[in-house]
Amino acid sequence: MNEKILNKASQLPEEPGVYIFKDQKGVAVYVGKAKKLKRRVLSYFRESTWAKNEKARRIAEEAEDLDFIMVTSEREALLLEANLIFSGKPKYNVFLKDSRTYPYIYISSDPYPYLGITRTKELEGSYFGPYTSAGLVRKLLEFLQKVFRIRTCSYDLNRVKKPCFLYHLKMCSAPCVEKVTPEEYRGQLSALIDFLEGDTLKVREALLKRMTVLSEAMQFERAAEIRDILSSMDDLYAFQGVEASLDLKADILAVSTGLAALLQVRGGMLLGKLVFDFPDGTPVDFITQFYYAKGNRIPKALIVTGLKKKDIKQFKRDFNYIGDPRDEQEERLLSIAFKNIDEEQKIRMNAAHSLRQAHQILGLKRFPSRIEGIDISHTQGLYTVASVVVFDNGKPNKSEYRRYRISELDEPNDFEAMATVVKRRYTKHPLPDLLLIDGGEPQLRAVEKAFSEMGIDEYEVVGLAKEFNELVFLDNRDRVKLKEEHPVLRMIISIDNEAHRFAVNYHRVLRERRFQTSKIDDIPGIGPKRKKALLKAFGSVKGIAEASEADLYGVLRNSRAVEMVVKWANEKSGD
Repeated sequence: MNEKILNKASQLPEEPGVYIFKDQKGVAVYVGKAKKLKRRVLSYFRESTWAKNEKARRIAEEAEDLDFIMVTSEREALLLEANLIFSGKPKYNVFLKDSRTYPYIYISSDPYPYLGITRTKELEGSYFGPYTSAGLVRKLLEFLQKVFRIRTCSYDLNRVKKPCFLYHLKMCSAPCVEKVTPEEYRGQLSALIDFLEGDTLKVREALLKRMTVLSEAMQFERAAEIRDILSSMDDLYAFQGVEASLDLKADILAVSTGLAALLQVRGGMLLGKLVFDFPDGTPVDFITQFYYAKGNRIPKALIVTGLKKKDIKQFKRDFNYIGDPRDEQEERLLSIAFKNIDEEQKIRMNAAHSLRQAHQILGLKRFPSRIEGIDISHTQGLYTVASVVVFDNGKPNKSEYRRYRISELDEPNDFEAMATVVKRRYTKHPLPDLLLIDGGEPQLRAVEKAFSEMGIDEYEVVGLAKEFNELVFLDNRDRVKLKEEHPVLRMIISIDNEAHRFAVNYHRVLRERRFQTSKIDDIPGIGPKRKKALLKAFGSVKGIAEASEADLYGVLRNSRAVEMVVKWANEKSGD
């Protein structure tokens, strides 16, 4: 036992706080909270604890130092523990892992706040989500613009002199030119937040009432606009695919077999269906990390089984309700959450089986937990790009995908492009367990040459000769030919297809960007930044040429620049 830690532990107070075990380098290996610090920390060094808790024994053996932070309450300890685990990710703590970055609806903290979609939480403001589907978020944002008319631009409003085209489309109330008072705008924003928090029924009833009033006043055109908004609302419910009553505002949590599944229901709408890796995690661990450490909004109710009375008491201050399902609807939703875990487990079992077979059939030295695939794309040597896709345990890890522009080549040469990206990639990144290349022996020789020049002689690489469904190796092994339905071949082809898709999409973006830019190079007085902004806003040269002056001003924010574009468009139409 470490006498230094025991001495420190024996002097701890019997007060609430957070304790931190550290290794010999001073890195936290475990963070915990306790109502009575001294009693909890000393328990890690008792053989009776080790007999029941193997993790406690490993922590005690590995720890070289102890730190602690006093707090005034158990709640403070809970929040501090959550933040320390989330920021430091200590070795022996359980924490949520997911390869995806989910989108959020963002509301800025400006005097006239604006709406946006983001996948990070770096800016000051309010965040709603995370949402599973980017498509749902885009539909939701468009609906919010139509109903509440909150701005989506991030411009300095003091510098704007005319409203943009969204005002004319009745999707913004134009606070930039004081078309709405601060009080009215705050009211619109408050109603929007109520909607995102689940008061969808109130919004629907208000819209129906407004439509009726307009119809009775024979303002049929405006009534039709409200009807279309209600139709958009129905589309949102149809898009999310799970039925729930309009008054339900709850998160549904299932934790089982190393996974956590969360359904987020707001006003009868399923806004999120999330699945996380959560080895050895408990519902309490999830609640602590997802809501407190990650700062996600706490719902009115959390439906979850397996909580003890002390756990419910600990969280009840923040949740109106937390605990078991209260009715058949909540029981059904909890069942759906557990089914999500079951389906994810089946997918993982199939992936694990394919990886085990690949390990054996391909004769790999290491188990292929991490596979990276490389593909090259170009048009007759122009705009040559490469993609690297990453699969961890058979699943795509999109946050680690990378794209490379290969500008070193003067002529088409797939082999040199392959060698170039291998050098650039593995000079900075560790080698995967298996590197998958699209191609046969020539491509493999290019990889071999690149690694040789880098002084790397231990690596696993396989080429896919798709026309023959054959796997090709660098050494003297015979090619492996597999049937189309073989799980190993299906897995490898899916990785290769993903690498190809990622490379082709990037190549298409570069090619189209250059093609479009060259077509608007002859607009006088429009610099590179404004050209890029025009293409981003209108999508194509045709879109720019057909845009209204109001639309153009919404992007350029300069009357003279708008005049130049309109003049160019008129000349273009006369060609």
